This record gives sequence, C-alpha cells and structure tokens, in this order.
Amino acid sequence: MSRMYDNKPLENLPVYVTKWNGTFDNDFAKTASSKNNPGVLCDGKIVSQARININSSDPTASQARYYILFTSVERAHRRKYDDKGVEEEPNFSKTTKVSTGYLNSSYDVKAKGNTDRLAVDEVRALVNDSKINDMMKEVVAKESRKGDVVLLMKEEERLKVDLQENSLVRLKTAGDSPLIESLIVRDDLTSTVGNFAGDEKMGDSWLEKIVAAKAAKSAEEQPSEIADEEWDD
Repeated sequence: MSRMYDNKPLENLPVYVTKWNGTFDNDFAKTASSKNNPGVLCDGKIVSQARININSSDPTASQARYYILFTSVERAHRRKYDDKGVEEEPNFSKTTKVSTGYLNSSYDVKAKGNTDRLAVDEVRALVNDSKINDMMKEVVAKESRKGDVVLLMKEEERLKVDLQENSLVRLKTAGDSPLIESLIVRDDLTSTVGNFAGDEKMGDSWLEKIVAAKAAKSAEEQPSEIADEEWDD
C-alpha cells in the first residue's frame, strides 16, 4: 500500500541545468549489475537532494531529469553474484554463527572468509565516473558536504518514494556507477523496511530476493547459519 505525502518540498528544490556530450539516457540505459560489474549495496542517510535537468548535445534527445542524492553511507558491501548471474547474499562479516542445538539455542562461531564490507572511501571510488562528475561539478561544489557519496536517481523513480531529508535508506547501485538501481526507505525504530515505491524495480528489497533465492537453493543444508543479525555486525 502506497503512502501519501506532500510533494511541495521536492517542488521547492532548485533545478540545475547541466550539459552532456552525447545522449545521457542512451549512454547509461544499459548499465546494470552483474558478476563482472556487481555494484554496491549500502545502508545510509539522505543528507540533501538537488534536481538537475541534463541537456544532451544530441538535438533530437529529450531532456533527462534526475535527482542528485547526497548520501551519508553507514554500512556498505560489494554486491555478489553466482556463476549463473543470480545475486547472492554478501559476506557480511568474517565469522558466522552455526546452529548446534534445538531452535538455535546453542551455536558455534566459525570463520566465513573475508568480508565484502567496504569503507566509505572504497564506495566513493567504485561509484566514481569522471564524465558524470564533470557534468555535476558545479552542483556538487555548491550542495555537497565533505564525505558525502553522490548518487543519481531518475526523476520518475524518485517521485515514487517518500524520501525526505535525513531519511534512512537501503540502496543498490547499477553496477559500479553512481546510478541508483533500487532504493527502499528503512524504519530502524520498528526494525522494518518501508516500501513506498509501489514498483518492483525500485521497491522490492534486495534482501527479500536474496533470502528467497538462498532458501530455495539450500533448504536441505545443515548445520544452518544464524544470519539475521549479520548486517548489524
């Protein structure tokens, strides 16, 4: 069920006009996550937003409309795919809890290998695109704070989400780019994730998909891992 909210704060955001050599949407339309271009998933907070209209040098191209989301990243991980291209759960930590008793009443802590966790500087480097940075440099210089990760979201997708200043979010990038592939709003007070998008592309939780795929793939595996709290490690 979608949640109603006031669009006036979005309408009041300044609109910056930028220029792009080529056709912006065509240049990035096929950007997607894959095993060879996994992208990043992270929890963070939207510090501020800006609206941009991108004028392509191609006179036949329509103006591209995007929101710039200045994001304070709290926790981030490399996205992970198996050999068939199916997204898997990242390795959240170097250890995992393995059940050894009834209803997880007892467990051992075992090594799990290197974590996929990323530092903020690593996230910033992975989503960096010099051409996009050059296009947005005046806006970023005016609006961004030191340490923010700067991401782009299509206007039509942004308007489907009740996203305000200081909103807590969980997002995925489209491969190693600053383009947002999926974004959902977190409600940490109730330990739930609010889905206000009303659209699978932007609204479905990556975690729900991963858990479903993992359950189908390894329902018979024993001993079981206790993974519910791994994101909070």
